[in-house]
Amino acid sequence: MNYLKIIFICYFLAIGCNQTAQNEILSTMDGQYIEKNKDGLITVIGNFKNGKKEGQFLYLDSKGKLQAQENYLNNQLHNNQLTIHNTGKINKSITYINGKKSGSYTIYYKNGKIQETGNYKNDKKDGEIIWYYDNGQKNIVFTYENGQLNGPTQEFSKDGVLINEGNYVNGDKIN
Repeated sequence: MNYLKIIFICYFLAIGCNQTAQNEILSTMDGQYIEKNKDGLITVIGNFKNGKKEGQFLYLDSKGKLQAQENYLNNQLHNNQLTIHNTGKINKSITYINGKKSGSYTIYYKNGKIQETGNYKNDKKDGEIIWYYDNGQKNIVFTYENGQLNGPTQEFSKDGVLINEGNYVNGDKIN
């Protein structure tokens, strides 16, 4: 029984020390960073400065295809982030400023056509947000303010005919 207690204690000490060692390694990293999978294929390429992500990071799948491209400033997402569908076409393009979504974004269908466009301000949807059908026609137009529906909405049929209108105030539908 004492033998099991000793093994148990050693196991948790090893895990704690390993985590501490990993944190120490990250805090001293400086320069190009390359991560490989068990087969030796590159899965992450990026840069660290004083232990923090800095500049462009590329994330690759097990076949070497690009999955995402992110840009960092002082360990926070900054500028454009792209994610890629398994088809090789862009999935999302989102703008960040100091770790928060801020600016334009676009989400795409797997066929490459636009699914949704809009803007973020301080990590919240803001302004006109448009959803599209996969044929390229507008589906719904929302108006957001500070992350809440606030203003007119319109809904269209797949052939572009206006079929419904509404209005929101502070997230509540008023008509």
